[in-house]
Amino acid sequence: MGVVAVVTGVSRYFGGKVADLLVGQPGVDRVIGVDVVPPPMPLESEFIRADIRSPVLGRIMDDAGVDTVVHMGVIATPRQAGGRSVMKDINVIGTMQLLA
Repeated sequence: MGVVAVVTGVSRYFGGKVADLLVGQPGVDRVIGVDVVPPPMPLESEFIRADIRSPVLGRIMDDAGVDTVVHMGVIATPRQAGGRSVMKDINVIGTMQLLA
């Protein structure tokens, strides 16, 4: 059985590109893109609307048999998130939840 990968942040440019690059790679059976909003352009990977801060993501990953995570769902500047506290919540709490 090949790799089942989840890529977070697929609605942003780099996350979407990484997900699409993984599709069709040797040894990769399935790529699931995750974000809170749908991507602006259709992806070659599957898309699931979910927040990385939610425990629901763990169930999605368990049910899909995910064995590889590419975490692109981070915010680089406070303005992108709507402020520093929201940025911290997404980056820190979201990453902790994803790892859990």
